[in-house]
Amino acid sequence: MLGTAIIWSNANACSATNLIVDEGAGELAHAAQAFADPAPKIWQANGRDIAPATPVVPNITPPPKCANFTAELIGAGLDVVADHGVWLGEINGLEVARVGMRDGECSIDIGVGAYDQFASAAISPDRDVAESLAVVVSMVAPHRVAGGEPHAIGRLVRSRWLRAQLIREPGHIGLDSVNPIPLLCERPGLNESQPAAALGLRGETSVLVACTVGLDLGIAETAAGLVALHEPDELIVVVPPRDQHQRITDAVDALNLPSQVVAIEGEWVSSR
Repeated sequence: MLGTAIIWSNANACSATNLIVDEGAGELAHAAQAFADPAPKIWQANGRDIAPATPVVPNITPPPKCANFTAELIGAGLDVVADHGVWLGEINGLEVARVGMRDGECSIDIGVGAYDQFASAAISPDRDVAESLAVVVSMVAPHRVAGGEPHAIGRLVRSRWLRAQLIREPGHIGLDSVNPIPLLCERPGLNESQPAAALGLRGETSVLVACTVGLDLGIAETAAGLVALHEPDELIVVVPPRDQHQRITDAVDALNLPSQVVAIEGEWVSSR
């Protein structure tokens, strides 16, 4: 919403941006703080009345301490990523397992996404964890590698795959390291398009990295919320070359820190 408003405002050479909303005004006001002057103003609608929205700092639930289960994920060769109260086990950004709390105890769910995990637990509640992880990895991994055969699994959550590439090879965007962080909102289903975020370092300079695939008109809003929360020194938005659009670059440039949009080809390209 805010990102597309900024793009529309830039395209029409507006001198100011005012956004009136009835839901989520506090979160938008928090994100708006990351834009340079004149920063967009967020207004809370209440019936026929409006008032300046009060910024609300997002609350991200930390993952539980479940070392034995996260060790199972690592042992299966998965990338372990913290995300809103759970640990995700991923293969190039695709969730194939998660560790969280159930009835006050650590638990592990195995499968591609929440629905598959639910079905797997219902069908085989007493399954061997290591064996089940090995099975799902053997099914998914061949489709989440450069040069893999075209498959629906390879088309899922490509923003997270792009982030996984940069975690392995941060030098592609001039960084020394890249570490994943959650977005401000919990992830939707696997078929929903959503950016992926990370914090990187170049020497002692902290850099927010936002990866997105497709023509993402809301990426400036996503980045702004993360900038306001983490207060990095710089921002890099990473997109595939075909998705590098001047409107997006202009919106990102409106933020109050050094920002750039960098084009990196995804590993899946050779899999088409």
